[in-house]
Amino acid sequence: MTRCFLGFELTEDSRADLRACMEPLHRYLSREAEWPVRLVPPDNWHATLLFFPGLDADERAVVWQAVEDCVKRGVWRDLGFAWSGLALWPSLRRPGLLCLEAPPCTAAEDWPLTARLADPPFSKGMVHHLQRYVPHITLLRMRQGRGARRMRPADWARGWADAQPHLPVLDPARVRVDRVSLFLSTVTPAQPIYPRERTLSLAP
Repeated sequence: MTRCFLGFELTEDSRADLRACMEPLHRYLSREAEWPVRLVPPDNWHATLLFFPGLDADERAVVWQAVEDCVKRGVWRDLGFAWSGLALWPSLRRPGLLCLEAPPCTAAEDWPLTARLADPPFSKGMVHHLQRYVPHITLLRMRQGRGARRMRPADWARGWADAQPHLPVLDPARVRVDRVSLFLSTVTPAQPIYPRERTLSLAP
């Protein structure tokens, strides 16, 4: 069984703009603030749609057929998210990620995939994520394990307050998605690796 997920991918212009903003912030946080943080490779930046702890090849084919149907119907043709800025996830005091986040996407209630969450193989996914879809893009990850600096909850909160003047000014309208992909998720001790098994433009 293969861990995998569906995700929306950034346009190349959006990826380049976001990278230009995030690299200076990463340098500040890792060097000056001495946070145990690493930059997620920009090629891996995406907004996860639905994660599956394990699917076989036939099940992935069923999921992808549904995605193809959505694209043909133009369900995500003009997809856009109201990005609100950078935030520490899952909480300010115990973060594991730094993400670009958006408010819950109410349009997801009408997406055809949502109606299939009770049926296999969709029911094998983390269906609660799509039932209340909160788009986010993981940009930085906090290092853990041997050699990583240990920070207390109060340190994170204080450090985040100090970092505010260094946060990039992001234009939400320039962070756009233009395709959907089925990623295979291989987690190594160094970093997650997300090869794409299939990709489609959101324009049918």
